[in-house]
Amino acid sequence: MGDLVSQALQQIGLTDADVQKGTITTGGTAGPTYLSSNPQFSSAIPAKTIVINSVEELKAIVGAKAASSSQLGAVPAPWPQDKNTLQKHELTESDELDVYSALRAIVLGHSDAVNSYTGIVNARYFPMSATAYAGEDIVVTANNPLIIEPHGHDPVIVTFNTVTLEQGGQIICDAPVIMTVNTFTKQ
Repeated sequence: MGDLVSQALQQIGLTDADVQKGTITTGGTAGPTYLSSNPQFSSAIPAKTIVINSVEELKAIVGAKAASSSQLGAVPAPWPQDKNTLQKHELTESDELDVYSALRAIVLGHSDAVNSYTGIVNARYFPMSATAYAGEDIVVTANNPLIIEPHGHDPVIVTFNTVTLEQGGQIICDAPVIMTVNTFTKQ
């Protein structure tokens, strides 16, 4: 496995023993191929649950460098420090939108723009569970999509040495997905 994938695996606490060996090709079974912790679907790779303890850990996993301001969207007004002790159920709808916007900004590499939110973001969203999948190689064929779908709303971390997306192939993500790949080939 390449350096990028090895670093990603180490960062989320997976070892080489957690990596599905060989090449997975969608279409090996009838219908789509799933990476899913939902018991309704058979997953091509067993799910590993990891815990992310803070927004800084999530930012490190995502590996975000400052994204363009068009990706960032609106930055909320500074968070009032007297609200840092609020519990999840005490946040208003407006508070929830601002805290979520701040979470996005931090993960996209704009921590400085929303420094005042770090405490409430950690209180609101962390610790967070994530489902992780790791494999050597995957080929996504035209008539058999790869569907990434968790059980619930937790993010999914997918790590492969190579991903080959054949012409007409699709990767369908039904959750926030953090994908780390050494080589991504689109045919």
